[in-house]
Amino acid sequence: MNAHSLKGLELIIVILCGAMIGVWSIYAGLHLLPQSSTAATTAIQPGGPFQLTITEIMDSAWNSTLAQPKFDVESANGLESSSDILLPAHRLIQLTIISYDTPTAGSTDQEGKVSGTFGGTVYMINGTTAMGTNASQPWGTNVTAEPGSMLAHTFTIPQLGINIPVVGGDTEIAYLYLNQTGAFPWLCETPCGFGPTGMQGAMSTSGWMEGEVTVY
Repeated sequence: MNAHSLKGLELIIVILCGAMIGVWSIYAGLHLLPQSSTAATTAIQPGGPFQLTITEIMDSAWNSTLAQPKFDVESANGLESSSDILLPAHRLIQLTIISYDTPTAGSTDQEGKVSGTFGGTVYMINGTTAMGTNASQPWGTNVTAEPGSMLAHTFTIPQLGINIPVVGGDTEIAYLYLNQTGAFPWLCETPCGFGPTGMQGAMSTSGWMEGEVTVY
């Protein structure tokens, strides 16, 4: 083997070694992340998660005399209707729900069970307002369920198996990943309207406590 061949062989070996080190670094870096957490998913996704923030307030616009609960979507233009919420498929979504309400009488423990989120949990931060649970001692924790006695509302997409309980006066953060495109109804499952069963008013009005999610 002549000198030129030896130099060529040495160059190939250097390149192969460098490539192997690079692959190992990526592999090791990913496995140092907590794979069961959303932090790992966010870290390896370019651009980070898609942000959707929903604010829940009592609004008197339903009619002139009766305030009703309402989910609004925060945007660059302020609060917008939640009647048609747009969400991307095949991308991590961070959904934040901020409540300025109080617990709804008649809510059940079943309605308070989390489903359809990463890890089957939501991160709850108490004390959005002075009405929040133990607002004088702020805290946050991952939960798999909330008791019915604490619920104000839910954000539920039945066809996608998603249920996010909303505690009155608190903030919930959930991570979602949607593989299915299409239009899916969303609704609140707690009886937060009016009438004998609490299912009238906002409960049956699009853009208040029900609407549609379009996954594109």
